[in-house]
Amino acid sequence: MRTPRSRRWVESTVVCAQCGAADAIGIRVQLSEGVEVDFHSCHRCEHRWWDANGEVIDLTTVLDLARRR
Repeated sequence: MRTPRSRRWVESTVVCAQCGAADAIGIRVQLSEGVEVDFHSCHRCEHRWWDANGEVIDLTTVLDLARRR
């Protein structure tokens, strides 16, 4: 996953918790109230998950955060 840090990019590897592949992607999204969540998707097994602050969260939680104003 590439994370912007003040005009520079930092490379990191996202490992799938389902199959262990190291070719998953990660996309950081900033939601309301400055909350940042990461979406991950594995290229090998197609497992998808969200996390916030290093903790896995479910899609319902992400949608609730997105609805807040």
